[in-house]
Amino acid sequence: MRLPAGTVEGIITNPQKEGLLHYLSTFRGLIETESPSGHGFLLIDNGKQVAAYFKNTRGSYRGVPALAPMQMESDRDFSSPQTFNVRKYTDEEFSRAVQISDEEGLHIPETLPPLGEDSEDFTLDELAEIPEPLDETKLRKIKSLAGVIAVAAFYEGFSIQCIGDADFEHVAASAEDLMRAGTKIARDLQIGTLDQMILETDENKFIIAPCGDLYLCVFTTADAHLGLIRVVLKNIQSDISG
Repeated sequence: MRLPAGTVEGIITNPQKEGLLHYLSTFRGLIETESPSGHGFLLIDNGKQVAAYFKNTRGSYRGVPALAPMQMESDRDFSSPQTFNVRKYTDEEFSRAVQISDEEGLHIPETLPPLGEDSEDFTLDELAEIPEPLDETKLRKIKSLAGVIAVAAFYEGFSIQCIGDADFEHVAASAEDLMRAGTKIARDLQIGTLDQMILETDENKFIIAPCGDLYLCVFTTADAHLGLIRVVLKNIQSDISG
């Protein structure tokens, strides 16, 4: 992905000593982080965390899951050669960065507190509870199937990975409630474990499937043939459970 370059404000090597968190409370732009073990960025709007990305030897992390490895890097000894490149955005550059972040599934829900003096209220332990994201190639494999408009993985009511054109942020909580209700019905009827649920309308189809600690949502056109899509979902479920 290629985000706007912005205007370089400076390079920070010791965020606590140089007051980075306090500075971010009135900052709009990008914080790029680079260390020997990984690199990524955090998109900020006046202290609010808007989007995040981090990549290391274990894989790439998007949205909320990217915050934990970033925080771990920041908590290392300051002798480690980690740098923070601060890039300030104009309104136009910021809007473009938000658009790209949404397209790439990097969005952070508004439920997270803003950065700044009270940012310690959101702990690393809370971030660590978020499960590992799915291999992105699995999501892209689903997205490439005929009729698929978008696919997303969500956890505890918010989307953590998304590919395609759909507003999963507003439906993730409802989809998770629906899946839990279906699980209870299957248990009460003693018909086995619920693998997938399908919603169909005149215009679209919507599939929800549990995948480990996450749930997968697949949004398709009305004429999409669900057979192959369901097989691919079943294979992903088997890989994770295996």
